[in-house]
Amino acid sequence: MEDTQSCPFCHASESVVLVNTARKVGTAVGGVAGAATGYAGTSTGAVVGGAVGSIVPVVGTGVGIVAGSLAGALAGFLAGAAVGHQIGERIDRNIICRYRCNACGKEFEV
Repeated sequence: MEDTQSCPFCHASESVVLVNTARKVGTAVGGVAGAATGYAGTSTGAVVGGAVGSIVPVVGTGVGIVAGSLAGALAGFLAGAAVGHQIGERIDRNIICRYRCNACGKEFEV
């Protein structure tokens, strides 16, 4: 889905890249929101982790609960970051439309 733009200043087309401001922000915000949601919703993961960890009494249960919670937060972070990345890229490409020419260093809007 990479559309080719040419620089209005130096007319290079192979050096023009999309400025990905919204994609970066979307990835970060989506990751944090996903991690928080994943961590908050890990009661099942914590219970399963505690049950598996209970093979080693006391310490294993605590480690299993923490591992289950962290796994849920990590899964939520990755899912949220992926969604935020896609939404941010669509905003950059279709709404902001800001490009940078790596040949001359100028930024321009299409």
